[in-house]
Amino acid sequence: MPKYLTKSRFTLGLQCPRKLFYAVRPGEYVDQRRDNTMLEGLAEGGHQIGALAQTLFMQADGELAREITDRGLDEQIDRTTQALAQDSVTLFEPTIAYGDYLVRVDVLRKKGNRIELVEVKSKSFDSRSDEPKDNPTSWTRAGGIHAGFLSYVRDLAFQYWVVRQAYPEWEIHCYLMMPDKAVPAREEGLHQRFPVYFDELGGVSGDFRARVDPVAGLAAEQLDESFLSRILMDRQVYHVLDALLEIPGITDDFSGVAERLARIQAAETPITPAPVGSHCSDCEFYAPVPSATGKSGFHECWAEWSGQRHGFDREDTIFGLYGRAAAGVTSTQGLLEAGYQWLTDIDPDEISLPDRLTGALGRGDRQRMQLTGDWPGGGDHYFDSVGFASALESCAWPLYFLDFEAARCALPFRAGRRPQDIQIFQYSVHVMERDGSVRHADEFLDLSVDGDVNSRMLRHLKEALGSIGTVLRWTSYENTVLNNVRAQLLEMDAPPDDRDELVAFIESLTHERNGNKIVRRGERDMVDQARWAADFYFHPQTRGSSSIKPLLPAVMKSSEHLRALYSEPVYGTGRMPSRNFSNKRWWSGVPDSDETPEDPYKLLESTFSQELLGGSPEVRYYQRFESISNGAGAMMAYTRAQSGTMNASIRDAIEASLKQYCELDTLAMVMIMQAWRAEAGV
Repeated sequence: MPKYLTKSRFTLGLQCPRKLFYAVRPGEYVDQRRDNTMLEGLAEGGHQIGALAQTLFMQADGELAREITDRGLDEQIDRTTQALAQDSVTLFEPTIAYGDYLVRVDVLRKKGNRIELVEVKSKSFDSRSDEPKDNPTSWTRAGGIHAGFLSYVRDLAFQYWVVRQAYPEWEIHCYLMMPDKAVPAREEGLHQRFPVYFDELGGVSGDFRARVDPVAGLAAEQLDESFLSRILMDRQVYHVLDALLEIPGITDDFSGVAERLARIQAAETPITPAPVGSHCSDCEFYAPVPSATGKSGFHECWAEWSGQRHGFDREDTIFGLYGRAAAGVTSTQGLLEAGYQWLTDIDPDEISLPDRLTGALGRGDRQRMQLTGDWPGGGDHYFDSVGFASALESCAWPLYFLDFEAARCALPFRAGRRPQDIQIFQYSVHVMERDGSVRHADEFLDLSVDGDVNSRMLRHLKEALGSIGTVLRWTSYENTVLNNVRAQLLEMDAPPDDRDELVAFIESLTHERNGNKIVRRGERDMVDQARWAADFYFHPQTRGSSSIKPLLPAVMKSSEHLRALYSEPVYGTGRMPSRNFSNKRWWSGVPDSDETPEDPYKLLESTFSQELLGGSPEVRYYQRFESISNGAGAMMAYTRAQSGTMNASIRDAIEASLKQYCELDTLAMVMIMQAWRAEAGV
């Protein structure tokens, strides 16, 4: 077992003490964080911000700045102790141990007995804002720290607590160092200056560790004059240290909780009873089918609490209820307090769900359908064909189905841009005519490392959408990111010559809200097809969700029209033109069942040639992008391309993979529309 409780383990234990037992046994328990593409992308962005922070301190402190690079833990501790004997020093990753506790500080700056502890984070903040959700220096109305920053302050408080005990004579000051959305980047080409390298572990393993190196110097970014800003957090740290900590199963002061977590981590058996609660809903120590080599911590906790040890998924518990509320009887806490454990136990009348439809489906209607399996008209799904037909009647033809792929990054993509500014690097457009004919009409993809990608994209899209017809999107995402681009265009110091035209185009397609009130609506304001799915359609296979990824296979399973059409290789022919597929058959039964279609996203084929797949460690890393099938993978691929170091053959293969994926996204919208039109007879 680990000898020390580290800051990352302390943070994990605050989420749930039981997690410590699972975390220190990685060979036994599944940890979904290890295979989470979004978390992996965030971690890589964190490495870039960390390297930038080191660079800024190296520029400011010169020869006083150094990194602790020893490999063994004891050597790291000894090297740190030796370095801290100097009067002035700036250390990256120094390791300080005291008793059962250990911290590895991102940056420690020592000048005599005055110490700065700096915790570097890639999460952005906004120094212009007084809102606690945007600025960690602003207090909530209750006099606390906003949940969005609380874990970071607790992390910093743990470092302070350990270091203060190890060196009680020091005067310690605590800082967060985070990208400030109020400050644009001054340096051009930051992604090329801080490329992410991938070191393959254990030979030809396919497992990689990301690495970003600090650079010799930057011309325009300087410490305390950069978008990567230091924020003094002493008051917030003292607040956390003085407050009572309430975590699942434990309530104590800060020292008491730290001591309990250290004992829990060192124990040979997990803490009992299992502290079951709302935090279990997204527990990462979960395997849908537990095994001896892939145990599920979630199952062990739930089995201990419920008495049922085998044969259930997380979705079979109360966590499977669609659209659980934040508070009240249909919240997780409300259901637990009512004594519910399993989805099948929930009585829709006892939790006051509506007992009849009065129009478009609401959350309560979908919950009742999920719990009872009953809906007007019977059959294997519910469809309000009248409501759908009325909504479709209000649309002008043709229908344009639009999907974006976009990226944000803590490290700005261009000079003059701010942290987390949006970059829409790809779109796909399908067109459906009133007679039902469909074609993949247009696409855009720009992985270049310079210039104004958003403006280039808007010019292409304006031409593709023409001036008539209805533009459909799935969810509010396209509306949100276009409004983000509009705001970026309006604040540009050196805007493109056609800025006003581009802004007007965005305004024609979008709406803007102030709270719940719409204050601006364009003449071609995009229609949310996901809203139609939520209002008019329910399929039990999706467990109430109207997200497109689970909905598409469900609609395909229930639609004879889609089966008849896509069982033949018609897509990518003259009958249904495509830009990236030829003679594609999209309806294919899963193994052992001709009645259940395979998820089309699983039918995307690798775009990496056999010759390319047999290549270098770089190729082995980039194989994860050979058949991109989700937005997180697309965003990671774009961000990786911004380094400018990608092999040309790999880049071509990734571009092909991105085009396939984005085209399927708009085709999925088309397929669902085709099924609905066929069922409604319109």
